[in-house]
Amino acid sequence: MTPRTAWRGCAAAGIVAFICSASFGRIPGMAACGPAGDLGPIIAFEFARTQADIAALFGSEPCTATLVAAQKTGLLLDALGFIPFYTAFLILGVIAAGSRRRVQMAMIAIFMVAAVSDQIEGGILYAILRDPPGTPALLGALWWAVHVKFALLALGTIGIAEILARGRRLSRLFAGFIAMGGLLALTGLMTMPSSWMMTGFLLGWVSLLIAALIASFSSLFAAHAAPPPGPATPSA
Repeated sequence: MTPRTAWRGCAAAGIVAFICSASFGRIPGMAACGPAGDLGPIIAFEFARTQADIAALFGSEPCTATLVAAQKTGLLLDALGFIPFYTAFLILGVIAAGSRRRVQMAMIAIFMVAAVSDQIEGGILYAILRDPPGTPALLGALWWAVHVKFALLALGTIGIAEILARGRRLSRLFAGFIAMGGLLALTGLMTMPSSWMMTGFLLGWVSLLIAALIASFSSLFAAHAAPPPGPATPSA
């Protein structure tokens, strides 16, 4: 796969991932029945720590049943759309950015583990929705799945920025925005509940998507600068 082909695949997967992301907010009934802070009903559900948190978020009938149905629809969209496409977006970004094969394989492994953690998280959330407010054991497992997922995604985003930072001026410019997004996401995760985390992912991933779109159709973007010329070799 050539870098340009990888960038085009990255851009296409990124566009679909962002369409899926925007679709979560358009699911009928996707509104918290109780306090969710500035996190929104989906992220607040993911970061619920206790049964009391779940009970507060889902409130009382008839709102409870409406939100449960909306969350189930969101989990289906997540499992079949958002997770596969954001994973492809990030992995193709790693491939397109270019690096030593060991670095690429390590980065790909990070994103694959994050995706598996995300799918496990979805299964746990669905189990809670079957009999809310769930159990302490489910909420304990949810904490690990959510934190592993977001930590790896933030670190992987920073890793993509580090690869791009070795390139030409335009590549380094985008690397700066992607790195800021990853660092902000990691900071938000460590200080949850905080909307900084999702703001960071939005900044980092939108920057990567714009970079991929530019690199798909223009030679102005390159992941690595051309190596300096070596010593002249005498002709035969």
